[in-house]
Amino acid sequence: MFGYVKIERAELRVREYEYYRAAYCGLCRSMGKCTGQCSRLTLSYDIAFLTQVRMALVGTVPQFKKRRCLVHPFRVRMMMEPNAELSFAADVSALLAYEKCCDDVADKRGFGKLAAVAKKLLLRSAYCRARKRHPALAAQLREKLAALTVLEGQRRATVDEPAAIFGEILALLFGGELPRETARIAEALGAKIGRFIYILDAIDDMDRDEKTGNFNPVLLLFGAKPTSEQKQMLEEALLSCLDDAAKALDLVGQSSSSPSRAILENILYLGMPAVAKRIIWGKAACHKEEASE
Repeated sequence: MFGYVKIERAELRVREYEYYRAAYCGLCRSMGKCTGQCSRLTLSYDIAFLTQVRMALVGTVPQFKKRRCLVHPFRVRMMMEPNAELSFAADVSALLAYEKCCDDVADKRGFGKLAAVAKKLLLRSAYCRARKRHPALAAQLREKLAALTVLEGQRRATVDEPAAIFGEILALLFGGELPRETARIAEALGAKIGRFIYILDAIDDMDRDEKTGNFNPVLLLFGAKPTSEQKQMLEEALLSCLDDAAKALDLVGQSSSSPSRAILENILYLGMPAVAKRIIWGKAACHKEEASE
């Protein structure tokens, strides 16, 4: 959906990266089976992370098999076999992607609006399949998104309030239909990841929103693009979200030697901070890294 929840590939061992890629391919395959082939276009790193968290929490022991796919028909790849968490993640992806299309249809103009309408029609079947299997989750998701839309429509100079609601949305999806104690850990982690994604997405969209006049909480908060000092404050706020998410991850009862654990830690400690730095500082991020060496 957003693409901010990424691994730092260079810091993963070969077996860990192969595990991650096999899980990613398995999620793509599950999306095709659960919500239709068109839904595979919405495959994202964010949903792959959700899958890893939930599998770790419920103790899923994944199975793997070598397969071919349409994107790489001449290359055999190791893929994770279908399991309950992959199927759940496929449905979550369909629900989120369709709701985002609805939001884009309302917000965009011209060709952007036409593209959003076309994508919405393309994904409607996937959404209906997912909603049929998870009616309560779909209803709660729509309710929270509606609350977020109302708050954004008020155009208040605050980042925390809309980010908190988006955190609630991710908490709902991370913990959805899990046993209560397990769900609490997933929700805590999802809430912090949601806040991170919302704030970083607003920073990422500043140039476009400044031109179009669309709602952007960061621009409203500072009255203009943030200064270097304000960027530093935003980066610290995002890193604080990740620190809290890491504390929730520590509650997951999983061996530190498992590839899944290594991937989750890699994303939280390395991948997401690197993405945040690149988006906040742009080319200046490279200079900051050189100065710290």
